[in-house]
Amino acid sequence: MEVSKALRKQIFLEIIALVFLLSVIVYSIFAISGSGNEKISSLDNVVMVLDDSKVKEIKPYSDGEGLDTNGVSYTITNNETDIIYYDLVIFPNNHDDDILNNVRVSIDDLYVEDLVSLPRSNGGYVVTSGVLKPSYTKVHLIKYWYKLGTSEDIADNNVKFEYRLFKKDN
Repeated sequence: MEVSKALRKQIFLEIIALVFLLSVIVYSIFAISGSGNEKISSLDNVVMVLDDSKVKEIKPYSDGEGLDTNGVSYTITNNETDIIYYDLVIFPNNHDDDILNNVRVSIDDLYVEDLVSLPRSNGGYVVTSGVLKPSYTKVHLIKYWYKLGTSEDIADNNVKFEYRLFKKDN
């Protein structure tokens, strides 16, 4: 009788592990086949999917118009067994202060900030910080544009961004 209970427990644990593995595989298949323009990376069992295919260039807009533009979706999935704390950091390809002082950024359409007023970390700008439980997914939507009234000399510079996820200690 004792062996039977141990065997049932082992089978149950293996079924749970198999279901988890299958869900990760199915998620990966959908993520890869999504638009073909997505960039997928991984950091210690945390899967990140970035889709910036709809963002071609940044232009001068009012904040309301900027919020109506297409953005970059950034999906984070925690496949670890522990809670993770993270910073989502963006790195502009241009470091000219005159240009960066005119860039506005929105995260999840919840707030709008000047890029240069965001906290700095690892040489970039922290767009958002978060906490993610094991097996949970969080999607962020990042939008950016030049301030309305930005001079043409500055607006002609199409700033591109690189996006990185940094895990932090609690």
